[in-house]
Amino acid sequence: MGHSGREGFSLAWRQIIFEKRRLAAALAGISFAVLLILVQIGFYSAMNDSATKVLKHLNAQLVIIPAGFEFFGSQHVFARPRLMQAAGVAGVDEVLPLYYSFCSFKNINTGYQRWILCMGLQPGRHMLTLPGIIDQEDKLTVAGSILFDRKGLSSYFGNVADHFNHDGPFATTVENRKVTINGLIDIGVTFAAFGNILMGDQTFFALFPNISSGLVNVGLVRLDQGADPQVMREKISNILGGKDIKVLTRTEFIQHEIDYWNKTAAIGFLFIVGAIMGFIIGAVIVYQILYTNVIDHLPEFATLKAMGYSNRFFPL
Repeated sequence: MGHSGREGFSLAWRQIIFEKRRLAAALAGISFAVLLILVQIGFYSAMNDSATKVLKHLNAQLVIIPAGFEFFGSQHVFARPRLMQAAGVAGVDEVLPLYYSFCSFKNINTGYQRWILCMGLQPGRHMLTLPGIIDQEDKLTVAGSILFDRKGLSSYFGNVADHFNHDGPFATTVENRKVTINGLIDIGVTFAAFGNILMGDQTFFALFPNISSGLVNVGLVRLDQGADPQVMREKISNILGGKDIKVLTRTEFIQHEIDYWNKTAAIGFLFIVGAIMGFIIGAVIVYQILYTNVIDHLPEFATLKAMGYSNRFFPL
């Protein structure tokens, strides 16, 4: 007796829809498992994106970081003369120091002091290519002028963006010193900071008199046109030597940041575990559905087998 695959499919479909409540419960369980997987993957991708947002827009082919560097925001520094040494290597166009530190920002609504990441750069050198920064770099040449991250946590710092859009530049307090918010930029919340401020290096050192300009957090190395970043990385590393610094390509620097949040801080690992657990939950639910259906219909299967239906007919 021959039977088509369509008949087998019809049997399986009838089994699935026979008990509507069981079908609804199964669909809900599988949907929950799929949703859990997608949410965890979304968190994982968002974490990597937010952690590397600034790094992806560093306008340099190579970076120099201190040997103990953990993540963008960690308070590790190296001597600026080491960066100047790199400037003397053939194939290097210029080097630029990038400074940063966490600082207290006075919430413009509540007056509470909140921590925010302050970055000091040399105005006009286009060190960052984030949207809106290059067009406003001239504002950073004015002492006490800063650019505020409109995508920072407004509940943490107050409605700065609304205030600026309504009234224009206004004074506020950073590190208990008066500064002027002269523009808005788009960076956003990261795992390291709830918001960001950009300023010229002179304003940075005025706010942090205890920080020396001779100590650099991240050094940007721009190469001559046509220079190979990998070759230059090896060349600069060999010439500078020492165990106090590391020379990385921008891609390696980004990967270093991702590795920190995924391996050292283990936040990314938790999201991966969550996705795996969602897959396991979904697999258990599917197995339970199949197992229950088979057990409940064993007598019917036995009858069909006795009537001459082959094993290929049964959708097991």
